[in-house]
Amino acid sequence: MVIKMGKEVIKFVLSGNLAFFKKPDVNAKIYFTYNNIHKVALLGLLGAIVGLKGYRNNELFGEETSDYPEFYEKLSPLKVSIIPNTDRGYFTKKIQYFNNSVGYASKEEGGNLMVHEQWLEDPSWIIYLMNDNAMDENLWDKLCDYLLNKKSVFIPYLGKNDFFADISDAEKVNLKERTDNFIHSLFIGELERVDEDETINDDPPFIFTEYAPVGIEKKYNFYRFDRTIFTNCMVDLSDLTVYSDKNKNIAFF
Repeated sequence: MVIKMGKEVIKFVLSGNLAFFKKPDVNAKIYFTYNNIHKVALLGLLGAIVGLKGYRNNELFGEETSDYPEFYEKLSPLKVSIIPNTDRGYFTKKIQYFNNSVGYASKEEGGNLMVHEQWLEDPSWIIYLMNDNAMDENLWDKLCDYLLNKKSVFIPYLGKNDFFADISDAEKVNLKERTDNFIHSLFIGELERVDEDETINDDPPFIFTEYAPVGIEKKYNFYRFDRTIFTNCMVDLSDLTVYSDKNKNIAFF
């Protein structure tokens, strides 16, 4: 697969001191996080950068004209690729305990909510964005301009508004045709795609996988999930969109 002339691809490093991407399936005693930023959270962060509205705007301002939040409606056509900047794709996590005593946090006596949350420590990813001629060109140009020139309408954060996101090393890149059947980024698929008998540089094989949000449902905005995989093993690339950036093969979804 070769990038056509004029197709824009932008690359940047996304990092922070802490991150928290809450899993919706556990909501008692301890709140757990996904290991990597998922596509919906990434689109929300990009939406904040260019000033698009989020989940709460319809409720707050009575704007019920769309089945999706504005950021998702306008940015979901983007194809993204995510490379974890950590060994085997796994970030250190720790459980943090704190009190939320703002008064309206809970109905418990005294209005004090005791919270346990699992936070990612020093997360960092290489992010690629591809506009496959599917989203508004003016919005794409604005997004590229803001990323390249370190501009933002709202402060981007990593899951919580006190976990500020750092965006660095933004550049436009020219992707090439892939050179082999390894993938250096996260990709969507089943474990049957992975061949553990062959690995990058003949290193011991590893496979990191979790089900993570890849989109949201209409109207109610529930997550849609799929299996994400990060591995150094050879992969069956059929039906995957894979390109090469220097010595790394990256999959888009």
